[in-house]
Amino acid sequence: MRIEMIKLTHKQRWALLSVALYIVFVIAAITTGFLDPSKVGLQWTIFWYFCGAGLAYYFYFKNVSYREVVYYAQKLGLHKDDLKAMVPKLKETQDVPDPDKPNFFSPFAKVPITVVNELTDQLEPQAQQANIPPYK
Repeated sequence: MRIEMIKLTHKQRWALLSVALYIVFVIAAITTGFLDPSKVGLQWTIFWYFCGAGLAYYFYFKNVSYREVVYYAQKLGLHKDDLKAMVPKLKETQDVPDPDKPNFFSPFAKVPITVVNELTDQLEPQAQQANIPPYK
């Protein structure tokens, strides 16, 4: 009998990584007691658990969006300068993904989600016209 590996999409991998990080946060909070309701209050405990979940979701969404831009840019043969030209109102402190040297994790502040979303909105139609399969 042969056991086959489950093939996960990029989005599923990032979702699993985000959930795993949140579980680590919850386990750390429980074992160390730093969010014990008797110490910080029930409202603050609930607040921080929701903040942890929100950060895990943001981590997932930002990294998936970043990887999607890199995927489409590589398939379309675009480089960092091409992507910069697609975002005319780029601030001095902001940057775009570099398809030639992508980071494993999306740079937290250097590449903002607004820039990534703007690039995705422009790259998806181009990819469809070029018959590039959607990012999974």
